[in-house]
Amino acid sequence: MILRKMVINRRSIVLTWLFSYMAILLLPVCISIIVYMVSSKTLESEIHQANNSLLKQVREIMDNYFQSMERLNIEMTWNVRMQELLTSNKYVSFPNDYKYDLYRVTQDMKLYKSAYSMVDLFYTYKADSDIVILPGTTRDAKFAYDTLHASPAFSYATWSEILNRKRFRGFLPMVRIDETGALVKTAAYISTFETDKETPMATNVIMIDQARILGAIQNVELFNQGHVMILNRDNQVLISNSNDPFPSDIPYDQIGSGSNSFYYTKDGEKYEVQLIRSERSEFKYVSIIPSSLYWQKAEHVRNLTFLSILTSLLGGSLLTYFFLRKNYNPVRRLVEAFASKANMSYGEGHNEFSFIEQAIGSTLNEMDKMMGQMKSQQHVLRSNFIARLMKGRIDTKIPIDESLAAFNMKLASDAFAVILLHVENSAPFYERLGDMETDDKLKLLQFIVSNVAEELAAQLHRGYVTEVDQSLACLINFSPTDDSEAHMQDLLRIAKEAQMFLNTHYHIHLTVSISSIQTGIHGISKAYAEAVDAMEYKLVMGTKEILAYEELYQAGTDETETAYYYPLQVEQQLINYVKVGDFERSKETLDDIIQRNLNRPAVSVAIARCLMLDLVSTMMKTVSEIGDGQDSFLFQNPKRIERLTSCETIQDMQAQMTDLLQKVCEYTTTKRQQSMQQSRMTALSDLAERVTGFIHEQYNDPNLNISMIGNYFDMKPTYLSKLFKDQTGEGLLDSINKIRIERAKHLIADSKKNITDVAGCVGFNDVNAFIRTFKKYEGITPGKFKELKDAMVQV
Repeated sequence: MILRKMVINRRSIVLTWLFSYMAILLLPVCISIIVYMVSSKTLESEIHQANNSLLKQVREIMDNYFQSMERLNIEMTWNVRMQELLTSNKYVSFPNDYKYDLYRVTQDMKLYKSAYSMVDLFYTYKADSDIVILPGTTRDAKFAYDTLHASPAFSYATWSEILNRKRFRGFLPMVRIDETGALVKTAAYISTFETDKETPMATNVIMIDQARILGAIQNVELFNQGHVMILNRDNQVLISNSNDPFPSDIPYDQIGSGSNSFYYTKDGEKYEVQLIRSERSEFKYVSIIPSSLYWQKAEHVRNLTFLSILTSLLGGSLLTYFFLRKNYNPVRRLVEAFASKANMSYGEGHNEFSFIEQAIGSTLNEMDKMMGQMKSQQHVLRSNFIARLMKGRIDTKIPIDESLAAFNMKLASDAFAVILLHVENSAPFYERLGDMETDDKLKLLQFIVSNVAEELAAQLHRGYVTEVDQSLACLINFSPTDDSEAHMQDLLRIAKEAQMFLNTHYHIHLTVSISSIQTGIHGISKAYAEAVDAMEYKLVMGTKEILAYEELYQAGTDETETAYYYPLQVEQQLINYVKVGDFERSKETLDDIIQRNLNRPAVSVAIARCLMLDLVSTMMKTVSEIGDGQDSFLFQNPKRIERLTSCETIQDMQAQMTDLLQKVCEYTTTKRQQSMQQSRMTALSDLAERVTGFIHEQYNDPNLNISMIGNYFDMKPTYLSKLFKDQTGEGLLDSINKIRIERAKHLIADSKKNITDVAGCVGFNDVNAFIRTFKKYEGITPGKFKELKDAMVQV
């Protein structure tokens, strides 16, 4: 029957199974041949795998030890007190602080000693002081060497050379003296502090004894009978479980990256050599184990192999026919079932399994498409359904219970509330997302806020978040209890935890409003309206707040005043302070106005908006009166009034107005000073012109001097002289003499008067004084000047 069906379709699975079972029958024979041909290679592979597995276990244990040493080194290096001790310049000014800071470093190292119990010894060598800093104490370098490392095989010079290497970080073999005074081998991690100098500032030394490390592999039987070593990057032996020296004839050229296995013969004994490198550090782990250990254990496995071959030959023939018939019957029934219902036909081009696979794949793809479409549509539909519930637009054609069931929403009770979540500033969150599209950033933000709100609500109740009017609203369905006060406390808890979590982890700042607790499906729309009304109080209370409807509107019902405090005289006073540039008083007045209005309980939003508009109007009237045309303060600062009018809270407006007040006051103060300076310069210029005119009128008066001019202008002579010199650049007496000499030159040149007469005409009683003054300003005597003029006339 089976073979006849196989003839109908040459690609039937029956043919494939028949060949498979025939291969199974022939497999023991092939295995027997292969086992004898490649048994040595198989055993060799087993040796490598076993050795490699054990060595990897050792590597994991050892790497943990060494990583602990590296972590301790990081803590010692970046200890704040250690960094201050090494790099701070304060000890030049405060030398007495050095010993105290050194003591604090030793105390910190005592804490490290408790935290890293697996580390046997660690210290820091400070090069400039030549001291060793230990947990709880300090020692000079020589004394530290004598008490910690003194050994003929490890001299002080060697120890000092290791500590003074520049920019060295790595593991080296060392010895130390333990608590009993015995000399023990140890693996030391050496790390110098970075510096630009020729010698390091300091060097950390962290040691774990070889006995502690070898204790981790004492239970591995194979390694106890072999030789296990840990090498550093320079192939120096850090740890070894044998006192024999490291074989010098190990073929290093066979050691590459990763792990290596090869055989090594020594004294007629064949050893399995396995080397692996640490994935987290610079170490190489080497094991040298006698191969005879593995061959003894492999003999039993070889005997079992022969037995399995015989069993396969005997039972294979009987099982082939039985399973061939048993397995094909259900496959045949599946093919017939799919062929009758799927849009596919079974023919020559398919075997049974290929046909079933294609039929199932086609069906599953269709189901996935349908489920994907339903899931995406359900999310949108559920969000739309919740939004309609909040706005009171319930579809009466479909029962609420059916809609809730369709959207997988199970109500725990008939008590509801709405939490409105408004994102204040999404820029810090968007900056962390890099080059992601803006729409994708917004979707991610809404996804995060929605998940956080729903998870917090689900701790005790049920929460459903949807987007309504560019804000996220969370519908809370309370657990079945009548404790309204506890429900309100839960709402506040959800709001506070959502604010804190989103701010801390994602830099998303929220303002949250909470409705009162409403009953029934129709109460959801009322709860949403209350949450929206409470959110409007952000104008008064500020952003990043939690605004509870009951608290705000309960306080609002107790308020008797319906107006706000801002009388005309206070407004005029504020304008005057700004116009004269008195920033302190104008700021004090503005703060007083806002505080006197906001200190009242639950100021209504309408009154707060009127107050904001009135204050903005005052600032616009004030700044528009300062300057004119191109010099107008508004013309120079066109964006300031725009920022004022766009403020969302009174606190924001207060900050904007305070900044504007300061700028306006600075501007008016500068203008007033410029005006005063200009007026003073004009007055001085006018005074200098009048004084010069008076001198021209009275130059021939012998009594003309600084005192006479001061009395005429009703000013102190010295002060008048100073003002005149500041304005003209020359002294008042020099100006008098220059005017007289200029007039004298005209008289000498244009008249027949002698020098004495000319001196009297220009206000000199003494002709000698006239001559001296003339020579001072002209360089020649009046007589010489007259001769020159006469000579020029004759020519």
